[in-house]
Parts: sequence; C-alpha cells; structure tokens
Amino acid sequence: MYEAAPRHQTPVISTRGWTNREKHDVGVPGRPVLKVAEPAAAEGRLSVFQELFQFDLARILKWLRSGLVWIIAFAILGAVAGYAVVFVVKPRFSAGIDLLVDPSNLRVVADDIFSESMQRDTQLLDVESKLRVLTSGNVLSRVIDDLKLTVDPEFVSPTSKDPASDALRALAKRVTARRDERSFIVNVAVWTQSPAKSVTITNAIATAFQEELAKAESEGAGRAASSLFARLGDLKVEVAKAEAAVEAFKREQGLQSSSGELVSTLMSNQTNTQLIDAKARLIQAQSRYNELVSTNPKNRLNASALQSETMTMLRTQYSTLRQRVTSQSAVLGPRHPMILGLGPQLRALEGQIDAETARIVQAAKAELDQARSALDALNSEANQMKSSVFQDTTAQIHLRELEREARAKATVYEAFMARAGEAAERQQIDTTNVRIVSPAVVPTARSFPPRGYMLSGAGGVVGLCLGLAVAVLLGLWRDYRRLSAGLGKAYG
Repeated sequence: MYEAAPRHQTPVISTRGWTNREKHDVGVPGRPVLKVAEPAAAEGRLSVFQELFQFDLARILKWLRSGLVWIIAFAILGAVAGYAVVFVVKPRFSAGIDLLVDPSNLRVVADDIFSESMQRDTQLLDVESKLRVLTSGNVLSRVIDDLKLTVDPEFVSPTSKDPASDALRALAKRVTARRDERSFIVNVAVWTQSPAKSVTITNAIATAFQEELAKAESEGAGRAASSLFARLGDLKVEVAKAEAAVEAFKREQGLQSSSGELVSTLMSNQTNTQLIDAKARLIQAQSRYNELVSTNPKNRLNASALQSETMTMLRTQYSTLRQRVTSQSAVLGPRHPMILGLGPQLRALEGQIDAETARIVQAAKAELDQARSALDALNSEANQMKSSVFQDTTAQIHLRELEREARAKATVYEAFMARAGEAAERQQIDTTNVRIVSPAVVPTARSFPPRGYMLSGAGGVVGLCLGLAVAVLLGLWRDYRRLSAGLGKAYG
C-alpha cells in the first residue's frame, strides 16, 4: 500500500470523462488504492465547484433540453394563472377630474385682508398646499358624510367598530392627486368597483375641496374680524381718554377756540386791527386840527377843514348879501339908508361864521383828544393781549401735542372700525378661484386588472422564466451529484 503523497504532489483530479474511467477501472484487479489526506479532499471539492460553474452554451442547452417539460409546464401554468386573475381580482374603475387651482384669488375687495404674492415659487407652494388640502381628512370626511360611505360595504366592513375612521382610511387609499408640471392644473383620480360610484366620489371631492377652501377663508376673515372687534373696545376707551385730556387742559389753561383758532389769538388780531384804525383816525384828526389852527382868519372861509352844512349855508348867505351890498352901493351909494341897513346883517353873518368856525375847531380838538385816548386804550389792551397770547401760545404747544395724540388714536379707531366691518362682510364672500377644467366621465373600461390576454401573456412570460430557472437549477443539481460521486470514488 502506498503512503499518502506530500501536499505539493497532490494529483489534480479532472471531472471530465469520469464515467469511462470508472468503466475501465472496474475490470482491473489488484490495482492499488490511493489514499489522499484531508487537505487534498478539500482541494478536490473546490475543483468540483470550479468545474460546476464553468458554464458553456452546450451545457446550458443540455440542461434546457432536459428540463423542457418543466419549461412548458410552467409557461402554461403561468398563462393560466395570469388569465385567472381576471376572475379572482375584483375590477377597479378609475374616474378623474382636472381642476384649475389659481393661486391668485378673485379680487372682489379693493383692500383684501389676505395678501397675494406674485412670485412664482410662492404661487407653486400655495398650489401644493392646496393640493394637500384636496386629499386631507377634512375634505374626505365631508365626502364620506355627504355620500354616506360609512354604510357602504366596499369601504367599511359590517363588523367595523369605527366606521368613520375605516371609511376615511379606505377612501384615502383610493384617491390620488397630482399637479401637472409647469401649470396650475391638478388632476384628481378615484377608483372604486363601480364606474358610477367613482364619478360620484370624484365630483364630491371637487365640491368638498371648493367648500373647504371657502370655509378656510371665511374662518380666517372671521378670526380677523373677531380680533378687530375685540380691540375696538380698548381703542374707544383710549380715544375717549385722549379727547377728555384735551378738553381738561383747555379748561385748566382757559383756552377757548373758534373755528380752530384760539379766542385770545382772534381777539389779539382784532385789537391789532383796531389799533391800526385808531392810529389812522388820530393822524387824520391831528391833520384836520392842525389845518384849522394854522388857517389864516382872513382866509378861513376858504379852508377845506371848515366845510360843513352850516358853514356852507352861512357862507352862501354871506356871499349873497355881500353881492347885494356891492351892487346896491354902486347904484345908490355907500351912505344910502338901504346900504346902511344891510351892514348889521353882514356883521351878524360874520359873527355866526366866526362862531361856527370856533365850534368846528373845538369839535376837531375834541375828536383829536378822543382819537388819542382811544389809541392809548388800544395800546394798553394790545399789550395785555400780547401777554395773554404768549401764555396761550405756550399752552397751545402742549395742547397741540394732546390733540395730535387724540387724532392719531381716533384715526386708528376709525380705521379698525372700518376694517372690522369689511372683515365681517368678507366672511360672506367666496373669492377662491378653483374651477373644473375637465369634468369626470364614467369610465368604459376597468383600470385594474388589465385585460385577460395581457395578464395571460405576462403570466406565460413569468412561467417561462420560472421554467428556465428550474431547468437550469435541475441541471446544476445533476452535475453536482455526478461530480461529487466521482470525487468520492477518486479519494476512496
């Protein structure tokens, strides 16, 4: 018996032609048996796997010919199973609707409480947010309540403990919504086991979506109106306090106003006007008196300052009588008794003229004194008014500050009041700009499962692939067993 060869002298075992070699070795008697150590056996198994996975087209075709029955069987079984899906799986009918979700709402109010952004990214985010609202629980719950889906066995099991939640989950799985690229068009699709039901639910979702958007805007306007009305009470109190502070300050400082002007200022203006008039009268009286005083007595009958009705009448009488005396003296002579009788009349008229002149001078003197006294009084009053005006002007600075504060608070109060009224009315207006572009139509064919011939073809292809895989695996298994048997015989 031979001893085991060293490790480096381990014979290389070839699996090719092992069958013939076994047949020749059977009839050879007394042939020594070669015993190989364990490391050599491990290398032999490694060589088996190396030989096993050396694929070539001839081996693969041999495997496929050997497993042809399996391939055909699996292909037929797959085709039959695919066609059977039509009878096993319940059909689904999808209905879709296209909505235009315009981020720019209808502008029915000039100064709306909701601001609008014209940036495209912001508009896309707004549409995406509305898209989430479209498939939200509020919209779907509204549809479930309107269509009474809680009693529909397709959505809720008869043994359900929470029909509303089960119906909501079932409906949410059947609704899909997506936005078309580069547009604001949103497509909503719903599938059920009934074509008419799919259309009904799709239309109900579109309606509920519009109502939900309108409700959200109405609630937002309502919250704004409530906040504004709640603030109005405090603003009203603040306005009343500010106006009361203005009136109290006026009473404390003795400030009176007329047509927006302080009375002291108006009186000061009037006093200044009167003072100017008094100065003009004094100048006029002084001029008239000086003219009367400086007039030559011989020419006083011609002085314009002596013009009066009495003086005019006396001068007329004196002139007439003087002309008569002159004309009669030329005819009758200066010593005529008639002429001598007219002399006393002339002297009497001259005396009256002198008396009237004295009276006019005295009246001019009295008028001058009166004008001077009036001017002095007005000067004194003007000085007092200046002091009063200065005090009132100083107080008016603080008064104007109080009035500005009161006006500002009143302006805010009026603005809040008007805004609260607009917000309250805004609740009644639906400005959402969502409209249906393509209405839902009743589907004429099911959306799932596909047609029978398509399922049969797909099932046949899958079965064919499975048959090919089984044939290859069986071929590998047969070769592995043969190689393993040959390895066992080689190592005793």
